[in-house]
Amino acid sequence: MHRKEGERTCWSVLAFMRKQKNGKLETVMIVFGIIICLIVAVGGYWIRMPYVFGQTADGFVLRQRVDSGTPVTLTYHHSVQKTMIYEYLEVNKITDGFVLKSTRYQSMGVGLPFSADEGKFREENGWFILEDINRRYPELSIRNGVTNHGVLTVGDTNYNLDELVPLGKELKLYVAPLYKGWYMKKEIRS
Repeated sequence: MHRKEGERTCWSVLAFMRKQKNGKLETVMIVFGIIICLIVAVGGYWIRMPYVFGQTADGFVLRQRVDSGTPVTLTYHHSVQKTMIYEYLEVNKITDGFVLKSTRYQSMGVGLPFSADEGKFREENGWFILEDINRRYPELSIRNGVTNHGVLTVGDTNYNLDELVPLGKELKLYVAPLYKGWYMKKEIRS
């Protein structure tokens, strides 16, 4: 249908409604129907948008809108080495999890990656850097410890984990559409 034909059809419908005896009722019903359709369309689009959810045993502590490729950075002190660690992740392409892209830390220690099999490893200005890791995580589990002083950055928003998560408690992070995130509550150990 061409645009002029579509415009004529719409104007014809409106003209027909005006000619009806009870045209006001039909007009109100049509306008009401259009409004309902718009609300359903916009609401359906909105609840399908992806979000990062953060949940503890006490409930949800964060919910932030994200897109594919949104950077997520976890910064904390290593509990044994007592040095800073930066883990650079991003929301994966299909917005249902995370991808660890690289990590940067100041000392070799337990639990810190260093193998060339895991990515490109180098030392630069006192920092050990492992890039091109591309490790996928459907969700992240973080525990806030006494010495961690963690900060989670999602996009441009910083979350202080000392304030957000009680000491020793587990924080589950996952990506899901808004409608799904609420009923995907995670089992939290404590």
